[in-house]
Amino acid sequence: MKRFLSAGLIAFFFATLALVPLSAQNPSQSAAPAAAVKALLAQLKLDSIAAKDPAEPGRYVAALNIPDSQLLVISAPFSAPAAMDRLIADGQYMDAYQSLQAVVSHKGHFFVIDMANDGLTRVNEPDQAFDSTSIDGATPIQFDGKWGAQKLTETAYTIRFNQDDERYAKILRTLATELRKKTTEF
Repeated sequence: MKRFLSAGLIAFFFATLALVPLSAQNPSQSAAPAAAVKALLAQLKLDSIAAKDPAEPGRYVAALNIPDSQLLVISAPFSAPAAMDRLIADGQYMDAYQSLQAVVSHKGHFFVIDMANDGLTRVNEPDQAFDSTSIDGATPIQFDGKWGAQKLTETAYTIRFNQDDERYAKILRTLATELRKKTTEF
């Protein structure tokens, strides 16, 4: 009886798991910070934000929000920190974002396309837009669940997702902190 009960519980667990959307099976570290950035941008009526990266001198982070579509986020070193600091101090966040994107060398760049502005998702439902990241301007990793098509093993794909999701969450927390400073100015 005990063996039957255990087998029944295991079968029930896997049947229930199959009903859970793929995106919910792998929680994203970046989901909550992405929601915070999205809400703060809307509250402040901004489409972009930029800030110094507190963890690395000479590195900056910036985001461009396309409402109801995507959040484009970059983390990159900038060769003229005084100029970038001035753009941020003056609230010229779009110029800061564009300046980080416009450099010739993308060495040290980390770029995220967050479709639906909801944090990175490891695998989306079929026929849904997917998130992607790129490092140093290299070919993006598409988080569409098709690791084989990208010449990756599932393990390598999952490791890259976890690393990029953690990095993205840190960037978003930095941007949310900058946005919260703006809310106290009003």
